[in-house]
Amino acid sequence: MAVPPVDRSLLAPPFVALRVAVGVAVLGFGALTVFSVFGLGAEGLPGLFTFRSATVGDGLLLPLLSYALVRASGGVIAFRRRAVAFTAVGIFLAGAAIQAQWLLNPRPRANWTLPRPHYFNLPGWWHAVFFALGMAFLAGAAIAVVVRLRGEAPAVVESRIRSVGAVGTLASVFGFMALVAVDNAATSRDVPGLLALHLGASAVSAFVLLGFATRWRLLGRAAQLVVTALLPAGALAYAFPHDLRYDLWIALVVVIAGLAGVFAAGALTAVTVAQRCVLSAILLVCAVGPIYQAVTAAAAPRQLITAAAVGVVLVLAATLGLRLLRDDKADPLWTWVIPLAMVPVVGYALAGQYFAAHQPVNPLAVNLAGVVAAALFVTVTGRSVRAQFNLVIKAEQGGPMAPRLSEFKWQAYAGMVVAYVGTILASIVFAASTTPAADWTPGSVSQADVFRLGGVVAIVAVTCAGLALAAVLPVGRGIRHALVTALCLGFAAALGASIREQGFAGWVPIALAALTGLVTLCFVTEGIISNAGYLQNVVIGWGERTVAVACGFASAAATVWMTGPALQSSATGRGVLPGLVGLFVGAGACLLIPTLAARTLPGVHPPRQFTPNRPLHGILQDSFVVLVLSVSVAWVPTFFFSHVQGLANWWGLVIFYLALMGDAYKYVMKNNLAHVRRQREWVYAQAAATGRPVTADEDRALAGLARHVVRQNILAVGPLFMLLLLVIPSVFGGLDDEGFNQYFTV
Repeated sequence: MAVPPVDRSLLAPPFVALRVAVGVAVLGFGALTVFSVFGLGAEGLPGLFTFRSATVGDGLLLPLLSYALVRASGGVIAFRRRAVAFTAVGIFLAGAAIQAQWLLNPRPRANWTLPRPHYFNLPGWWHAVFFALGMAFLAGAAIAVVVRLRGEAPAVVESRIRSVGAVGTLASVFGFMALVAVDNAATSRDVPGLLALHLGASAVSAFVLLGFATRWRLLGRAAQLVVTALLPAGALAYAFPHDLRYDLWIALVVVIAGLAGVFAAGALTAVTVAQRCVLSAILLVCAVGPIYQAVTAAAAPRQLITAAAVGVVLVLAATLGLRLLRDDKADPLWTWVIPLAMVPVVGYALAGQYFAAHQPVNPLAVNLAGVVAAALFVTVTGRSVRAQFNLVIKAEQGGPMAPRLSEFKWQAYAGMVVAYVGTILASIVFAASTTPAADWTPGSVSQADVFRLGGVVAIVAVTCAGLALAAVLPVGRGIRHALVTALCLGFAAALGASIREQGFAGWVPIALAALTGLVTLCFVTEGIISNAGYLQNVVIGWGERTVAVACGFASAAATVWMTGPALQSSATGRGVLPGLVGLFVGAGACLLIPTLAARTLPGVHPPRQFTPNRPLHGILQDSFVVLVLSVSVAWVPTFFFSHVQGLANWWGLVIFYLALMGDAYKYVMKNNLAHVRRQREWVYAQAAATGRPVTADEDRALAGLARHVVRQNILAVGPLFMLLLLVIPSVFGGLDDEGFNQYFTV
């Protein structure tokens, strides 16, 4: 039976819970960080950042737990105050006793707060008080929730314990106990035993409390909740192990694994953004822990494969557990297909790390890995990304799913972003791992480069703030348009000056950046004029056109900068991390500036909306599409040109990248035209259902939509020819009887 959503009137106000969570974070991790930074602890002993429970636990898990418990308690009303007070006092005394035991121990494990037996320094006394008070507060809040559940109707109680929030709350508790187990282990061999002890005791305690809270009526659901929450907690302990070891490449593989977990969350239904975040976080942790173990064991194939397999099983188990607990009605096939979608991407990155641990590598093995990863990407990852757009297509066709079109679109595009970013990062890891050291150029970054990057960030921030302000200023339309145009052109001029100062490394980066900049200029201009104009039958004047062109120049400048000097100037190439930061900054500018500027146009709020999408959503979507195009055609090739030397080192990378580009191009271009056909069918069906002909306004809007997508496809094809034989065969190979024109004919 489907579980009803939690009644929000039973929850405490979010701002109250947020204040409590911030207070816990500041008084715990925040205060200890200040003590550590100012050197108030003992030197030469294990410090604050040695302890996972004091950093990840106090800084993240305890604030999250505080927020969840305060929200769930709904406030401590009179009939619960006595139970809460007795519990809090008892647990405070227990916490004080634990601290006293540490202080009285003649042979303690010395650390920065307890440098010798029987002596707490200032951070030590602060931590002791926070420990006892924190335990008392959390225990009191937990009892408040338990007592409240006992007084609620069975259906309400069931909706609570089967909610995403309940899983997140218990996962925070179990995760903290898992980190305590890691901290208490003398060696890494002691971790499994202590982890089993801590999690086992926590699980039994949680199950008993849940049984008491539900009056022993929902023990099966309570067991499901406990088991599901244990999965990410166990993985968290292995994401922050006893012998923690990170470098850039390990960190990138872990990020890819985290993205795989976030993508897997697309298999589960989420009504709110908060639910989507909690589901994504749970599956992210389930993926990260085992994959960290896999990448650090890259030199041992058996351990690598075993750890990676555990990660896959853990994500599948958590997905299934969440589905069963919540009675999720999403397509059952998604429970298995979507969580597996990013396995080829993670496997590609892990293969690179394996080759890095066994240098020199056999080029045939590297190329074979690229072929296998490409085949799996096309058959598994690509299809899974497209599957998430099926809901969008169904919603665009009308019917009961139509009101959820915006939700489905955000979910589908979020999945595409996650898969795309993960794939690019995997390509970087694979290239760096399989390229001989003599052929890999690491790049560098100077203090001047850092200041330049900071300057660009400041320019982006000031421009976005100005555009947001321009949308709400009480001025006339002409002045507003002039202000927006000045801000966008000023941004383009400032970035142009930075580009001119730094220059390009050669004619190839210049050609790629110039072409994608031109395409971006045309694409963004067309997107704003179309979505805020003739797609809605709104007249576009010269003021609106000027704003659109100015936005196009701003986006083009950001594109040229991030695909050129942000990666490789005329003097030197940037390092991997600065290049990724530049990509993030440039991408933010390309998405934010057109969207914020378009908010000032009257066409984003038309008298009648002729398209399924809101005009502003359409502008953001077009900006995103051309951003992906620019990154694919210019940023990625320029990145590898600047870091990888020698043609022989390219093939394992090229094959995988070919699969990514070809599959994405074919789908996006053909789906654009299919969208026009679906919209036309829907308009004619609506007219037929009401017994009227299609109006002239509807016909004009449909014709405008057809022109819009054909122009977009024409603009998108241009950059393909810069990649010559790399992408063209994949995109245009195996065309059906319609041939090349199928991409341009509605």
